[in-house]
Amino acid sequence: MKKFLPSLLAALVLGLCALAVFSKKDNPAATTESQAFATPPREPWPHETGDIPASERATFGSLPNGLRYVIIPNSEPPKRVALRMHIDAGSLHEEDDQRGVAHFLEHMVFNGSRNFPDPKDLIPQMERLGIAFGAHANAYTSFDETVYMLDLPNLAEPTLQLAFTVMRDFADGALLKEEEIDKERGVILSEKNSRDSVGMRLMEQQFEFLIPDSLITHRFPIGTEEVIETAERERFTSYYEDYYIPSKMTFIVVGDIEVPAMEERIRETFSSLRNPEQAGEEPALGTVPRDTGFRAAVFADKEVPSDDVSLLKIAEAEVKRDTVATRLEKQPLTIAHAILSRRFDILAKKEDSPIRSGSASRGVWFQTLEFGSLDVTAAEGRWPEAVTVLEQEYRRALEHGFTQDEFDEIKAKLLNAYEQAVEQDETRPSPAVAMEVVSSINDLRTFSSPQEDLRIARLGFAELTPADCLEAFRAFWDTPDLTLVLTTAEETATTQEELLAAYRDSQKKAVAPPEEREQVDFAYQDFGPAGTVLSEEKVEDLDLTQLVLSNQVRVNFKRTDFQKNSVSLLARFGTGKMSQPRHLPGLDQLAGILLNGGGLGAHSEDELDRILAGRNVSAGFGIGETALILQGRTTPEDLERQLQLMCAYLTDPGFRAEALRQYRKALPDLYNQLRHDLSGAQAQMSQWLHGDDPRYVLPELEQALSYTIADVQQWLRPQLENSYLELSIVGDFEPEELRAALLKTFAALPPRPETPETDPSALQIAFPATPAEKTFTYQSKIPKAAAMVLWETQGMGENVSLTRRLNILADILGNRMREKIREELGATYSPQASSNPSESYPDFGYLFGFSIAKPEDLETINSIKLSLGETLAKEGATADELARALNPVLSQLEQIERDNGYWLQTVLAQSQRDPFRLNWARERNDDYKSITLEEINKLAARYLLPERAVRVRLEPEPDSAE
Repeated sequence: MKKFLPSLLAALVLGLCALAVFSKKDNPAATTESQAFATPPREPWPHETGDIPASERATFGSLPNGLRYVIIPNSEPPKRVALRMHIDAGSLHEEDDQRGVAHFLEHMVFNGSRNFPDPKDLIPQMERLGIAFGAHANAYTSFDETVYMLDLPNLAEPTLQLAFTVMRDFADGALLKEEEIDKERGVILSEKNSRDSVGMRLMEQQFEFLIPDSLITHRFPIGTEEVIETAERERFTSYYEDYYIPSKMTFIVVGDIEVPAMEERIRETFSSLRNPEQAGEEPALGTVPRDTGFRAAVFADKEVPSDDVSLLKIAEAEVKRDTVATRLEKQPLTIAHAILSRRFDILAKKEDSPIRSGSASRGVWFQTLEFGSLDVTAAEGRWPEAVTVLEQEYRRALEHGFTQDEFDEIKAKLLNAYEQAVEQDETRPSPAVAMEVVSSINDLRTFSSPQEDLRIARLGFAELTPADCLEAFRAFWDTPDLTLVLTTAEETATTQEELLAAYRDSQKKAVAPPEEREQVDFAYQDFGPAGTVLSEEKVEDLDLTQLVLSNQVRVNFKRTDFQKNSVSLLARFGTGKMSQPRHLPGLDQLAGILLNGGGLGAHSEDELDRILAGRNVSAGFGIGETALILQGRTTPEDLERQLQLMCAYLTDPGFRAEALRQYRKALPDLYNQLRHDLSGAQAQMSQWLHGDDPRYVLPELEQALSYTIADVQQWLRPQLENSYLELSIVGDFEPEELRAALLKTFAALPPRPETPETDPSALQIAFPATPAEKTFTYQSKIPKAAAMVLWETQGMGENVSLTRRLNILADILGNRMREKIREELGATYSPQASSNPSESYPDFGYLFGFSIAKPEDLETINSIKLSLGETLAKEGATADELARALNPVLSQLEQIERDNGYWLQTVLAQSQRDPFRLNWARERNDDYKSITLEEINKLAARYLLPERAVRVRLEPEPDSAE
C-alpha cells in the first residue's frame, strides 16, 4: 500500500477543474428571517473553548440563521478578494441511493439557478467581468466537506455583486431541472472514468479489508455508476435541502477589504437563508476494527508499477479540543516519524539497498479514525528484503529510539518552517489564507496566527528530548494490532505466507542502536579572491539592474516586496538538451538525477541535508532545451549561503554512485508504469511530434540501464565549468548586501565565455507532415483514453505578440469545446485547449484540443474538435467570445506583475543574452489590450484548418481493456 495516508488525501477531494455547485427547489424564493425554522445549535468556535487565541486579523461572526463567517483584511494581492463557502457535509452524508450525489451537485448549479436560469448564462457573465472559469472559480467535494471558491480579480461593484449573487445561488438557488441532470450524467461518468486507475481500484479493495465496517469504505466521493446513471431528481433535492443549510455553512472573505462593509454584504446576502424544519441527520460512521492482532494482506494487479510494503495501525481516534497541550502532545511523534522517514531516505541510497524510498506518518480522518503508516517501496523483485528493512527499522526505533543529532536536525527544520511563516505572514496571498481558514474549520482547529504557532512550537521544543520522542513512538506503535500490507504486480497461492514469513524471520534478528553522526561544516565557503563588477546598467523603467562581473558572469536582479523574506534565484548556462549526444537518448533523465541527487564532491546529499538543516537554502537542476538551469530559493539572512551552495554545484557536483543506484532502481518501475498508463502513450506521442529526434526518444530499458556517470560527465562537465552563465535574482534583499555576496561567490569563479554557444542546426525540429492521424497505445484494463487534435503553428522566437494572440485563440476554441462537447453533448468531463509554441525551436509549435474519454468515443470527439476548429477558421469568433477570453487575462496583468516568478522566469532570465525579453515586459499590458477580433480571426483562418491538423488517439490496446 504505497504511501497510504497521502494516497487517501488525494482521493478525498473531487474538484470540478473549474467551478462546481449544488441545487434546491424549483422556485426557491428568498425568505425572511421570520420565516426560518429554528436554528440548530452549532459547536463553539475552537478558540472559544481552548486556550489558543485566534489570529487578531480575523473577525468571526454569525447570523441569526446559524451561518458563520470569517473576514480577514489582507493586502496581497492588492484590490482583490478571495471568497470561500464551506459546507459541513460531503459524501459521508449520502444515503445508499445517493452515492455520488454530493459531488454531482457541484456541477448542477452551473446548469441553472435562481438568478442564472439559463445554463449557458453564468460562465459567460463571469468571464466578461474577468473571472476565469477554473482559474478564479473552483470547488471540491470530499468525504466530509464541500468547498466553493471564487477569487475576484477586482473590487468593482459589478464584480462583487455577481460573486455574492453566485454564492447565494450556490447556497439555495439551484433549479435542478431533470433535463439538465440527465445531460450532466455523461459528464460525471466521464469524470469518473478520467479518475479511474489501478491505484484507485486497489485502494478501494484495501479499504474494504482494513475498515470494512466504516462508512468511509462505501462513500468515495465520485460515487457509483448506478447512482450517477439513474438517481431520481428527488435524491438530489433531498440532499441539497438537508445539508446545504445555513447552520452548516461558513462564509470566508480574505482580501483588500474593509470588515464592516463585508459584514453588511454578508448579512444582506445570506440572512434570508433558512434552515429546514428537520435538518439532515449526521451519518453513523461505523466502527473501527479492534483487537485484530497481527495480520497480513496482499493486493495484486499486473499494472501496479512497483512493489510497496506498509505496516499500518488503525484505531479509533480520541478527539480532543485544540489547545496548547494537545498541540504539544503531537510534537514528539511528529519528530519521531520525520526521523524515521530520514532513515529510510538514507537507507534507500546505500549500495545494494532493497528499497527505493520510505516514509512514516500518522493522521486522523474525520475526527473518528486514527491511522499510522510506515511505508517502503521495494526495488524490482526485492519485496521480501524490503519487508526486512521495514520491520527492522520499525523495531530499531521502538527498541533504541533516536539520536540527539537526528533530533536536532528535524527540530531545526520544523522550527525554521514556523519562523519563516512568521516572516512571510505579511505578504501571504489571500487565496492561501482563505484555504488555511477552510482547513482549520474542517479540522476543528483554531485559526491561530503564525506568531502564536511559533510560540507554541518553541514552548514544546524548549523541553523536548529524543527520549520524549521514543516514548511517543512506543505509545503509538507498540501494539499487537498491526497490519502488514503488500501491493504487488503478481500474487501466487503462497505470497501471503511468504510475506508473513519474511516479517517473522526479520523479527528473530537483533537490531543495533542508531549511531550518532559526526557534525560537519559546509566545505564551500571560499572560492578564492573576490571579483569585481565590470559594468552595471540600471534599467529604470523596469526597476532592475544588470551587471557584468569581472569573470564575464552576467547578473540580473530586481528587489521586490511582493513576498516578504523570500529571494528566488535562477542561473542559466550551457546548452542543455541542444547538445545532448544523439546516440544516448534519455541521458537527460539520468543527468537530472545525478545533478539533483548526487550531492557535492565534499558532501553527500544526506550530509548536505544535515548540514543545512534550519537554513533556508535549496538548489535544483533542470535540463532545458537550450540551457542547464539551476534554481534556488532563500531568505535575506541566508542569501550568501545560497550563493555559496549554487557555486558549489557549478564547480564541484558530486556525480555520486548513490544517485546512479537510485536511478537504476527506479527505472524498471517507471517503465512498467509507462507500459500500463496513459502517460506511456503520451510519451510515444511526444517523440513522434518531435520528429523522432533522439533527444525526445525514450530508449529501451536495457539501454537506459547501461548509462554511466562518465556518460553524463562527458556531456555536462564542460557546460558546468566553462559556459556562458547568467544569474537572475528577484525578491526581498538589500542590493548592497547582495552585491557583496556576489563578489565573493559568482564573481570569484573562473572566467566564463562572453557569449553563449549556439548551434542553429540543433534547433531544427520537424513537426509531422499534416494532415495526419496517429494512434498510440498502452496496456491496461482501465477503459481510459484521450482524444487530441493538434494544429501546427510556429515557435515563439522574439514574436511574443503572436504567442499572446494564439493563447487567446486557444481560449476561444476551448470555450467552444466546453460548450459543445461537455455542456451540450455531455461527452467528456474537462475538454481543454492550449497553445504550445517552443521558445527554443523557431519553427516548432502547435495549438491543441485535448480531452479524456472512453476509447469508443475518441473518433467522434476528435471529429467535433476538428469541425469546431474549421468553423472558427471560416466564420471567425464573435466580439463577445473575444471579451470572454481576453478579460480574464487582462484582469490578471496587474497581479502577475506582483509575482516574483514572473519577473524571474519571464523577464530577467537570460535578459542579457536576449534583450528583447525586457521589451516583452514593457509592452505586455498595452499589447494585450490592443488585441482585436480581426487579428484573432486571421490567425484562426491561417492555422485552424483541417489540412494543418493532426488527429491523435491515445488508448489501451484492444485486448487489454476490460
